[in-house]
Amino acid sequence: MLLLRKYGDRNGFLEKVNPDVQTAFARHPESCYFGDYPTLSELNNAYGRTMASQWLVAQLTNLSEFSGARDVTAHQLEELSRIVAQEYHWLKITEMLLFFYKFKTGCYGRFYGSVDPLVITTALREFVGDRNTAYARHEQEERERIEEEERKAHPPVSREEWLRMKEREAAQIAQHTEQTAETQIRQVLTT
Repeated sequence: MLLLRKYGDRNGFLEKVNPDVQTAFARHPESCYFGDYPTLSELNNAYGRTMASQWLVAQLTNLSEFSGARDVTAHQLEELSRIVAQEYHWLKITEMLLFFYKFKTGCYGRFYGSVDPLVITTALREFVGDRNTAYARHEQEERERIEEEERKAHPPVSREEWLRMKEREAAQIAQHTEQTAETQIRQVLTT
């Protein structure tokens, strides 16, 4: 599997993609969205069905520690990680890293005294909306780029030039038709 080659075993992945890399990835949000990184589902497929949850527990623990709010219970962390891994299985790990970073910057809510799992899930829904906007913008830019390449490859022609092209095309068709007819007549006469 590609993940195993890239990150090594389960522990190797957890060491390489730990909460400390959130800042590095947040510097390049486009890469987080559009780069070639595994989804939470792909983590489970490569490393076992609980890998995404295990990875998310580390991210959530880091968020809890960062916030300075009262510690969330282990049970809350585990349940929240399972919910996120199931509901957002299609998100890339880099998108999750970006989400946690942005949450820490105050973009997606805050805690009041204790870590609230509902604040996190609500914030994640808001992040997905922003993500979808980024994807729509990226797709629009890609369409515009392709259209521009098409325009360059097939520049517009004036009406006069278009008429000349049509006349040449008609002349070529007439010549081909005439040659085909002559060939058919010769074949009939020689048989």
